[in-house]
Amino acid sequence: MAKIIISLLIWLITLFGLNGAFGLVRNEYLKGNICPKTIGIPACYIIFACLIFILISETGFLKDNSKLFFIGAGIAWLMAVTGTVGQIFGWIECPKTGGGFPMCYISFAMFSSLIILKYISGKI
Repeated sequence: MAKIIISLLIWLITLFGLNGAFGLVRNEYLKGNICPKTIGIPACYIIFACLIFILISETGFLKDNSKLFFIGAGIAWLMAVTGTVGQIFGWIECPKTGGGFPMCYISFAMFSSLIILKYISGKI
């Protein structure tokens, strides 16, 4: 039962992230300069791709889905940590929600939660 609940939470968090990232990707494509750049690529594009990796890994189509999950979640987590630290120290300006809350903080919490949940699900 616990494994089902954890799997459901992983799906919900991933879909929540995809929804938010898609909005940023769309705005970045239409307006430009919405997301900070990582090696010239908008960070929101990379985060969106990482979420797709997580989604694919959770479908069960692959034999070893944990590798793809942790590649996607790990890259996104490192970017979220960098964005969060950069936002705190003023090096980076993260996109903000309508209420002015930096989205890199949300990404950090979301990807930390995904990694912890996947780790726990492997131990059950």
